[in-house]
Amino acid sequence: MSSRTVLIGYSVRGRMVVAALRENGHANGFTVVDSDPVRAEQAVLEGVPAVVGPCWRLRTLWLAGAHNADHVVVAVPDDETAVRITSAVRSLNETATIITVVRSAEVRELIEHAGADHVVDVRQVYEWVPGVAWPQDGGGESADLEWILTERAVTRDEVGRSPLACGHQVLAVMRRGQRIWGEDPTVAVLRDDDRLLVVSSRSVTN
Repeated sequence: MSSRTVLIGYSVRGRMVVAALRENGHANGFTVVDSDPVRAEQAVLEGVPAVVGPCWRLRTLWLAGAHNADHVVVAVPDDETAVRITSAVRSLNETATIITVVRSAEVRELIEHAGADHVVDVRQVYEWVPGVAWPQDGGGESADLEWILTERAVTRDEVGRSPLACGHQVLAVMRRGQRIWGEDPTVAVLRDDDRLLVVSSRSVTN
């Protein structure tokens, strides 16, 4: 990978990505982003520069250098948050290669729609690191979810508000047939004729 690489998330997934990259000789040139100060401090102690802040906020991503990075790896524990972060990164950087790690195969198409170039099953990350096995109980990594992308009208109380103030489920705004990512500053406020692309999940029953 290029030296300009941003790794978003330093939980188990993120640490496994760093371990895998080190195993393949890519130990340097990374910046970690995490919303948890403890995890960010752990990254620093392990020799990886870190930025603390909400991972899907443009300011946090900008401070980490996501806007001019060559590669961005999204490795957060929650797939729904991964969608949000992937779309935010793509709105900042049109040319970066975005690699998003997910736990559910159902989210692959959605993540690609949000701007990811490569979607990696979290189990593959474990395979990258010799001697590390996927937990028998899945580590809480359940795939029994169905991810849905729907389009809906803007509600009356959302008119005049920023898309970012309408919940992290809002992925993008459809305005006059054009898709605009929610983090795009050109969509400062919502109009009554806008429509929203919203991501949600539901349990799958057998």
